[in-house]
Amino acid sequence: MGVSANANTGAFLLFFIAAILLALSTTCTALNITKSLAPYSDYSTLSDLFRKTKLTDAINRRQTITILALDNSSIQSITDRSSDELRKILMNHIILDYYDRQKIQKLGKKSALLTTLYQTTGSAINQQGFVNITRIARGEVVFGSAVKGAPLVGKLLGSVISQPFNLSVLHISTPIVAPGFGDAILAPPPPPGSSKPPAAAPKKSPSSPGPSEEEEDEDEAESPSPSESPAESPKAGKAKAKSRSESPPETDSDEDDDAEEPTSSASSRVVWLRVGVAAVIGLIASLVAF
Repeated sequence: MGVSANANTGAFLLFFIAAILLALSTTCTALNITKSLAPYSDYSTLSDLFRKTKLTDAINRRQTITILALDNSSIQSITDRSSDELRKILMNHIILDYYDRQKIQKLGKKSALLTTLYQTTGSAINQQGFVNITRIARGEVVFGSAVKGAPLVGKLLGSVISQPFNLSVLHISTPIVAPGFGDAILAPPPPPGSSKPPAAAPKKSPSSPGPSEEEEDEDEAESPSPSESPAESPKAGKAKAKSRSESPPETDSDEDDDAEEPTSSASSRVVWLRVGVAAVIGLIASLVAF
C-alpha cells in the first residue's frame, strides 16, 4: 500500500510540475505589444490607437509578427480618420511574419509582398491585404500598398524592437494607406538635389509559398523600382496568397556590422525550461524509487 501511495503521489507531482512549466513556457513566448512599446514614448500614440481600435488582442494572439511603427509625429496625419478606416489602415501595418534589419538586408535588389493582418479579414480586394517592400537606390528600403499603382511612401528609418522570431518593430516615415482605405498620405517631397521620390508599387502578385519575394528582372537591375515587371492575374495572386507560409526565416552570419543584435531569444528560454523539466522529473523519480 505504501509503495502504491508513493507512486501515485509521485505521478501527481510530475503532472503538476509539468503543467506549471508548460504554462511558464507559453508565457515566455506570448506577445504583449502594449508592454513592449511602453518604454518607447515616441510610439505612445500608436499603442493607444491599437487599444482603441481593438487590435491589441489580435496582435498579442500572434506568435510571430512585425509592426511597421509610426512615431507620434508621423501618425498624426491619420488620427482624425473614422474608427473603421483607422482600423483598416493600422491592420496594414501589422505584418504576419518576422522581418528585422538582418532579414531585410537579404532582399538585395529585390521586392517582396508581405501579408498583413487585414488579409485575414476576408474583405481585402486587389491585394489590399499585402504590403510591398522594395530596396531602392543607395540601399534605402521603402514600403507601400501592394495594390497596383499605389506609391511606396513609408521609408524604413530604423529598428525599434527585435525579438527573433517573435516580434519586430520597424520605424517607418509615413502611414501606408491602401486605395479604398481613404485619402492616401503621400511621402514629403525630397530636398533639392536628393534622390527621386518613391516609385509606384510593383505590379506582381505573390509568386511563391512562404515569405514571398519578387526578384527584379536582370535587365532592369539598375531601376529603383520593379514597377515595370509583368503583372500576374488577380486569381493567381489570390490563390498563391492563401498558400503563404509563416515559416521562420533563416539567420545570416555574414550580415553587415551595423545590423542590430537581437535583444532576446524566446527559443533559449524554452530550452532552459525543458532542461528544468527534465531535472525535476529525474529528482521526483529518484524520490519515488527511494
